[in-house]
Amino acid sequence: MLGLLLLAEPAAAIDASAAIEAAIADPARPAGERAADARRKPAEVLALFRLEPGQRVLDMVAGTGYYSRLIADVIGPGGTVFAQSTEGLIVVDGLQPGWSVLKRTYPNVRLLLGYPDRMKLPGRIDRVLFHMCIHDLWWEDAQYRIPRMDPALALRRVRDAMVHGGLVLVVDHRARAGAEPRAETLAHHRIDPALVKAEMAKAGFVLEAESDLLANPDDDLTKLVYDPAIRGKTDRFIQLYRKP
Repeated sequence: MLGLLLLAEPAAAIDASAAIEAAIADPARPAGERAADARRKPAEVLALFRLEPGQRVLDMVAGTGYYSRLIADVIGPGGTVFAQSTEGLIVVDGLQPGWSVLKRTYPNVRLLLGYPDRMKLPGRIDRVLFHMCIHDLWWEDAQYRIPRMDPALALRRVRDAMVHGGLVLVVDHRARAGAEPRAETLAHHRIDPALVKAEMAKAGFVLEAESDLLANPDDDLTKLVYDPAIRGKTDRFIQLYRKP
């Protein structure tokens, strides 16, 4: 219970390390990602992740590489960030130019393409990040070439790739309690935090802590996260898990 209480403290009480602050100040970061810092609070979020130099980190559904860049700086040249995505996401969202620049700028970042429930993951992973994407394990989309996946299998594969004592940090958009995950993901790209807890427990992870750092009680949980009325201001939950 102590960890749960500690992570519920105000953001000001969290002492972000100098390495994290330096990563956030890195001039190589794109302006658009810097602009997102105020709402994403990366210093506080990364402080929860307990990153150390030389670690191997898996960034699931890495998007534009927002957290891949930051983590790469924090863990240093002796560490590796494995940024997972899919070919469909890269192509449809036009992310290839950005990833080409990212890989040149951060040589300790490797882009892995494949679906989480069937791709080969690297071993000896110390940390795994699901940043606003664990709901995507229940997503399927023809345009993005995302097939129906098996979330339970995907989480077991992540677990098997990790070292004992490794940590998984989940940040995602909160859904209404009891929302069916596939329907909710397709409609709103949200997920019920209680369902995430249940699925992570079934996969063999232990809940270490959770935080309301990114909570927004004004979000009524009924809108698509890309709706201009709520985009960037959704009620987000944070959960930290450990592989025993």
